[in-house]
Amino acid sequence: MPIKLLKKIKLSHSPNNTYGVGTNMLYKQFSSRHVLGAYIFPCRDLKSRQALFNDGFPSLIFMPKSTDGVRLQKKDEIIHLKSAWACCGIIQDTHWEIPDGLEYIFVLRFKPASFYSLFEIDPIVFQSNPVCSFQDLVSEKWMSVIDEMYQKESPLEKAQFLDHVLSSHNTDDYLPHFLQATIDHIEEQKGNTTVSDVLNALDNKVNHKWLHRNFVKYMGLSPKKYISLQRFIYAYGRHGENRSRNLLDTALRSGYYDCNHFFKDFKQYIGVTPTQYAWD
Repeated sequence: MPIKLLKKIKLSHSPNNTYGVGTNMLYKQFSSRHVLGAYIFPCRDLKSRQALFNDGFPSLIFMPKSTDGVRLQKKDEIIHLKSAWACCGIIQDTHWEIPDGLEYIFVLRFKPASFYSLFEIDPIVFQSNPVCSFQDLVSEKWMSVIDEMYQKESPLEKAQFLDHVLSSHNTDDYLPHFLQATIDHIEEQKGNTTVSDVLNALDNKVNHKWLHRNFVKYMGLSPKKYISLQRFIYAYGRHGENRSRNLLDTALRSGYYDCNHFFKDFKQYIGVTPTQYAWD
């Protein structure tokens, strides 16, 4: 999803089980245990070209109408997607060209184990294609659900419909205890940690090979890369919220070795350096 919107999710503290307005978005926690949250983002004030980013948690993004298309630019390649699109895995130098007059997008963030089991998707799909049309990934059954959702008028009605559908599905959302503990620790540290620190926090009850194997199996990426994604999005958020702080201070507070380390990640994920980026 657009990194500016993901930043708002990561840095906001929305109330549970209610629609509320905060950081220029509507939020609802679904009753379905599979969904971490639903977000309705106004898009009228967004600039026409938005960098995309994902923090390792699968997200579905719905355009307002089923006839709406999505145009992405990945370096020199143009990618066209359908009205419902999925983001997961490591997104690099990919930008969404927002159409004129777009009112909003509706975003669902999922628990990884639930997402892959619910829609019968192999996480490996996103290693080579981290942004793709959702309709190209799922069965006719889910295509029919999406079609029915688009018959609802308002974004809140769409959210309520999908909440009802997803709540009625029982699926395997199992995540090994130590993997969940690892994810929680990395989130608490906001990515300012290492794989070795994580293993120490787990009292070395699992080893490096176990952690790597299960991260790839359930999350679709390595623990080292997952840490990198969390560190970057929180560093991006810190600097975006307080640009009076210099980049070196932001980098060091976020767990980077130095400015060059932060610049390298920024160029890799966003395609430009922090000094070239349009922060507003």
